[in-house]
Amino acid sequence: MKSYFFLIIAGICTVSNLQAQSSKELTEAYQSNIPLHQEIVSGGYYVDPPQNIEGYPYFKSKNFEYGSLTINGLTYENVPLLYNIFSDEVVTFHPLHKQKTLIKTEKIDGFILPDEIRFVRIMENPEYSHHGKGFYELVEEGEEANLLCKHFKTTKAKREMTQYSSIFLEKSDFLIQKGDQIIQVKNKGQAIDFLSLEKKLINQSAKEKSLNYRNDRRRYLSFLVEFYNQAAHE
Repeated sequence: MKSYFFLIIAGICTVSNLQAQSSKELTEAYQSNIPLHQEIVSGGYYVDPPQNIEGYPYFKSKNFEYGSLTINGLTYENVPLLYNIFSDEVVTFHPLHKQKTLIKTEKIDGFILPDEIRFVRIMENPEYSHHGKGFYELVEEGEEANLLCKHFKTTKAKREMTQYSSIFLEKSDFLIQKGDQIIQVKNKGQAIDFLSLEKKLINQSAKEKSLNYRNDRRRYLSFLVEFYNQAAHE
């Protein structure tokens, strides 16, 4: 049952921007296949952001991209997805109504975007102010600890007089999840202490791998989490 949703997209999978396609083409593709599955299109219509904000609120691209989506344990492939990191919501396209449609957050376990960028949903993280609806990129996964990245956007008022009153600004935070604990990483020493790693050994190993926290936090923290997971099984 995993693949019966969005088999409609098979004939148009080479098109990267669904919004550029004709409504007739989408409707015909839909009507010639199995009806749309209500698990995915039951979140209500999506309202585009105000046009007076410069930029867009989405992750990577403002166009739909094909990915996989896991809902209530079932994975659907070739689903057109758009991830709004300003509101922390996942959007798909409803070909019958010819409109962007929200996917109910509480049903989503996770999703994967192009380039194998994987997102998971964390139910609660009360200590973190940008938790939103709970979607985090899963950067490094292990049996003992995971490295997460929270992508989000804020808005900032523009001083100059233009057609835009404000602008979207993209930011990201790294977090480490260990058991039922999640911390936002603010410096490398905090991460090393949280994982109970030996600082001298870590510094030596990082130097051998030419890793520097300030130059590339993502690679450095991935190394720490991978090191911790490997050490836990030795």
